[in-house]
This record gives sequence, C-alpha cells and structure tokens, in this order.
Amino acid sequence: MTLALWTSDPEAAYAQWQRTEAAGADRRAFAEQSIVQHCAMFARFNRFLIAQGQAPTTFGSDHINGFFEELARDCAPGTTTRLRYLKLIDRFVRHLVAMELRLANPAAQMLASESWPEDEPTPIYLSLADDRRLQTACVSRREAGFKSLRNTAIVATLLSAGITAAECRHLRVSDLDIHGIRPDVLVQKRGPRIARRVPLEAFSLDVLREYHYARAKLPCRSEWLFFATAAGKPMKDDTLGKCVRIALESLDIKAADMSPRLLRNTYARRHLHAGRTDEEVANLLGLSSHRTTVRLRQTLEPSFSPA
Repeated sequence: MTLALWTSDPEAAYAQWQRTEAAGADRRAFAEQSIVQHCAMFARFNRFLIAQGQAPTTFGSDHINGFFEELARDCAPGTTTRLRYLKLIDRFVRHLVAMELRLANPAAQMLASESWPEDEPTPIYLSLADDRRLQTACVSRREAGFKSLRNTAIVATLLSAGITAAECRHLRVSDLDIHGIRPDVLVQKRGPRIARRVPLEAFSLDVLREYHYARAKLPCRSEWLFFATAAGKPMKDDTLGKCVRIALESLDIKAADMSPRLLRNTYARRHLHAGRTDEEVANLLGLSSHRTTVRLRQTLEPSFSPA
C-alpha cells in the first residue's frame, strides 16, 4: 500500500489495510463480516473528520470527543459502541504512527481509562405497544415523494424481517419477493450468517409493494433495492439509522438506541412473545448461536409462557 493513499483516499486505504495487513488481538486476520463492519465504522468517523476539516493523519483527542458527542445520539448508555469505536481508532492510528504518518496516538491514553462492562447490557427493544404503533405507521402517503417512500420502506423492512443494517444495505431488487403467495426477502450470505429467506409480515406488504413498483420505474442501473443517490450508490449505516430515528420521533417514541438494531431486537422479541422457540428465532435472524434470543427472552414477563 502506498502511504499517499491514506491522505488521498483514507477509506480505500483503510479497507486495503484491513484485508491485507490488519489483525485482531489473536493476530488472526479479520473475518469478512468484521471487515465490512470495521470499514463502515471507519467511514463514519472519517466523514466526521472531513466535516471538521481534519483527516486521519491530523485529528486530536478533542476531535475524538466531538465524534463521541455526535455518536451519543444513536447509542444506548452502557453499550460497548463507544469503546468499539475507540479501539478501532486506536488500532488504525497505531498503524499510522508505525508508518510515520503521525507522531502521536491521541486514542491511546483515552483507551487506557476505558474498560469493558462486566455484564452485558440488557437488549434495547420497543414495547409491544410501541411496536404496533410503528407497524401502523409503515404506510405510504399519497403526497410523499420517492425519498419518503424509500425511508418508510426501509423501516418496514427492518421491522418486518429483523435483518441487520448491513443486510438491508446489500439487498438487491431481485431479493424482494413481494408478489408471491408468501412474500419474503432473500438475505444473502454475509460472513458467518447463512443465506436465508425471511417471511415478510403483513403490516409491511402494502408499502413494500408500492416501493417495489416505484423502484422498478426508476432509470437506475444499480441493483440495490435501497440506494442513496440517483447514481445508485448504496445506503450508509448512518443514513439507515436516520430513517429509523425519524420514524420513531414522528411517533414520539423514545429509546436509548434508536437504530436498526432496536428494530431487529423488537422483531426477535415479538416472535418470542408469539411462541417461537429460541432456535426458530435465531434461524430467522441468521444466527448460529441462541445467545441473543436467550437474552431477549429474559425480558419477557415472568408469567409469560409460550403456547
């Protein structure tokens, strides 16, 4: 990798470094799913730096603190999101220092004072009542334009299928089967998650049919189901998060983590409440472990017992 790439195109340099040189604490190469997540996190931090007139080679601890203040709007207190970002920043800055592109690492001292939570935080989810309110709001409005329809369709997909933000970003037009006997969405294999077809719930079908029709009429060569620009560029994670946040705020619903993860947890908890087993819900989520579903089941009322 040329050193110049870190100054001319930091995101490309970071992605190249992740795939060729970077390694985790065990000195093993990162899995593809981890690389995709790391690149998305770095891209968000880099966009913040650009807005501040800074670059990966110039920012200081004050800029890291500023980024965390912005990040706090989307993060639940007590989660590890801040620490994960700080570890990511520390890791790539140590690399830049080693390449003599920086003199110091402003994240090192900050990281030394941080620690992982001893207990995993309780998963954040919408109550069953707020879940139903959001479902009811997943409808198209006659006066709304394509962007508004797209944003509503994104929320409907996340809430109806329980997919991750990364899975939503990578959905193709052909992955959405909205006209079949049993409408579903095909989630392609990404990292350890297996490819799977997830049935779409009834509340989402009308708005997704309308969006699918409007999307098919657009002269866009991109294959992405949801895209950010007329040129067909894929969505960013923070844009998906903004769609969720706006939808919740319009209903005066408040949550500590107003992100796609909130809707994924809500989806899983809804199915557990309806009587699905941990294994069944884990399969819907594309997970090989029951850890997430077990934690969510613990949030159900003690008197609840599945049928």
